Amino acid sequence: MSLEPIFPRVNFKSRKEFMDFLEDMMAASVEEEAEAEVIEETRGRPREMKTYIMESNNGLPKIRTATSLIAFQSPTDLPEISVLKLEYEGKSAVFYIDVSDPRFLVLYTNDLADITDPLYTRLVNSTSNYFDKIWLPTKMLDKISQLTGNAFRGFGLMFDDLFAQQEPEEQPIHELRMNVSGASSAEALEALSDKKDLRRSLSRSMVRVRRGNKTTFVADELRFTGRFITKTGTSSEDHVSLVETTRKLYRNLIEEVERSSIGAKRVEERTLIEGQAFDLVLEREIEDIGLFAAKLLTPDAPFRLWGLRNKVSQEMSQIIAVDLHTGDPIDLEITTSLIRIYLPKGACGNTVLRLYTNLQHSFDSTIRFNDEKLLAIDS
Repeated sequence: MSLEPIFPRVNFKSRKEFMDFLEDMMAASVEEEAEAEVIEETRGRPREMKTYIMESNNGLPKIRTATSLIAFQSPTDLPEISVLKLEYEGKSAVFYIDVSDPRFLVLYTNDLADITDPLYTRLVNSTSNYFDKIWLPTKMLDKISQLTGNAFRGFGLMFDDLFAQQEPEEQPIHELRMNVSGASSAEALEALSDKKDLRRSLSRSMVRVRRGNKTTFVADELRFTGRFITKTGTSSEDHVSLVETTRKLYRNLIEEVERSSIGAKRVEERTLIEGQAFDLVLEREIEDIGLFAAKLLTPDAPFRLWGLRNKVSQEMSQIIAVDLHTGDPIDLEITTSLIRIYLPKGACGNTVLRLYTNLQHSFDSTIRFNDEKLLAIDS
């Protein structure tokens, strides 16, 4: 089966050629949108460029087919860039993969999100590879949107209470979804934050960031799963700069988690335990720890954990779990107001961020790390 991208087949010989190619993808998105408005054809959303940051514990291995997902890979003359075509149930998309950072890969495409999102998710969740999405907590999204050179131009909220015991109509907020864009977005978010009943459901699903100047710029939507959608602009340099900044910040956070994980070391013929647990402090109390643990230990997305619960008391349970992303062990202690995470040395720190971020979207957006080093990064 042939590997045919949206554009004529190209073979990148330099980084500049690849950057020019990305600008062509961005320009094509704008031109297609303008043409659709002129001829008034209904062709769905324009082909906006989408960029995904994917975590891999083994770099980019030979991608294998898994559960009817078919993958074709093709190299280019640029060692860090390859082409990947994914097919599933008659739908296909082409991605251009940058492996400059072998742990946090970047995939570019301008196929429609309705096709690329499920294909990408199926690839990430495949048990044939040690892939995962990145998981950006709310404060980290806010931080990225406010960095030097960036302008905050919008936000999205997504909260769906997976742990509720009350009927939806009896809860303060059971589900909240909202998108706001424009120059006054910051004021709108501040007004929402002042509402006491909304405070625990303001998890950011995305932030819209403008980067560049009046003539060369990009406006991207960055989702909490590490997906960028280029809404307008033609500057691939500004887009890649935003992607690289996000990747580096996230790498720093993951490496801080892994440096703090728990292990044993030998010092002068003594065995010492080093590292620390990670505490997630809850403002919303857990009403039924057993029910909470049962919903947390789901092999499917978003948590991807499997484990066993040991009830210590009415107010505390211990969980011995396995992360289905890598097969690494992870232990938890759950009380009504705190989740303590024990990550063993050598295990993937992405597990901690996946748990933390998804609990913000499904339990309480005010959950926070009780650790000064992690707070300094995630603030």
